[in-house]
Amino acid sequence: MVRRSPIYITIAEDIRKEIISRPLPPHTRLPSEPELVQRYGAARETVRRALARLQEQGLIYSRQAVGSFVAEPRVEQDLDQLVGFSEFMVYQGLKPGARILTAKIQRISDANSPVLRQLNLKPGSSVVYLRRLRLGGGTPLVIANTWLPERRFPGFLKHDVQRHSVYEIMQKMGHRPIDAVQTIEATTLREEEAGLLTVPVGSAALPDQAHRLLWR
Repeated sequence: MVRRSPIYITIAEDIRKEIISRPLPPHTRLPSEPELVQRYGAARETVRRALARLQEQGLIYSRQAVGSFVAEPRVEQDLDQLVGFSEFMVYQGLKPGARILTAKIQRISDANSPVLRQLNLKPGSSVVYLRRLRLGGGTPLVIANTWLPERRFPGFLKHDVQRHSVYEIMQKMGHRPIDAVQTIEATTLREEEAGLLTVPVGSAALPDQAHRLLWR
């Protein structure tokens, strides 16, 4: 006796194949629930379960009262490895790129600044502040914010920060990164961030992994 898969799984698999085989570009709007109900002759709740399954798999995302859309391809990273963005993109088979948003020396006087605390600096210390839009295969993927103690990295911004990774420049300056403490939390994108990443405002995202680098 052949055991058939539940209808919602069959529907989800059919939509998944359509997304992958055509392929449908990210943020393409999928047919509405009523349209899918008519297409598959299934109950609306069954269609919703199929869409929920696709969302759990990271293939689609939904916007309330708007509909379901094709999601950006997932890029997965092993968090046990200290790897720069550029190196990681090459490993994934994507050409890394960057667009400089801010590059300056910044003096921080606020004694409660988390930047001073993470870098173990005193109020009034100067830091290198670098904000970049990181690209993978021409697609905006990450808004990266970097702070480094200016006293430890004098002249850091004279290097080509658009073509070379922060880790690479650190190593050239004699301070190879050896470890990092990372903090990751979920958020929704505001207008400026969504515009840079070319996704709808309010899209779910993981902020640039706030981290404290250790070097030798």
